[in-house]
Amino acid sequence: QLEEIKILEDNLRKQVVRDPLTGLFNRRYLYEIFEREISRAQREDYPVSVMMIDLDYFKDINDTYGHQIGDEALVSLAKLLQRSIRQGDVACRYGGDEFIIIMPGIHEAVAKKRAEKLCYEVENMTINTEEGAVSATASIGIAFYPKHGANLDQIMKASDDAMYAAKTKGRNRVSVFHEQK
Repeated sequence: QLEEIKILEDNLRKQVVRDPLTGLFNRRYLYEIFEREISRAQREDYPVSVMMIDLDYFKDINDTYGHQIGDEALVSLAKLLQRSIRQGDVACRYGGDEFIIIMPGIHEAVAKKRAEKLCYEVENMTINTEEGAVSATASIGIAFYPKHGANLDQIMKASDDAMYAAKTKGRNRVSVFHEQK
């Protein structure tokens, strides 16, 4: 009985911190883990890179092909993110079609190169449907701790602003926060 309780507690913990559709960590976990990462980065003096990823024209996918295909696009992106991150990185579904990747110890040039590779991989990702293959692109914004803020809210705002700058510049691209000025 003790073993059953432990399994149930484990399952409950996963349900609390995981997005049920994609299996990625959710926003609740993002806030929990980010504070720990910032504390560790302060102690050990290294940067933390944050990528905000948004599928371009996601509403059009839902409107054209239906929400099931939209969900499949989100799941496909989540799988791609899981394959793309290092051990120690954290991929989260932030909400809707927005995703966050926290990358401790990654400097700007490397973060930008990883984001550009991810943009390319999303563009080449296909979701097969009865009506044919559906493709998508993504806009990615990057911000860095401590350069662009000292806490989660500041870093998230900077990465969100950078992501919107990528959309404004034509979508399917990467924008680093300081590059948008």
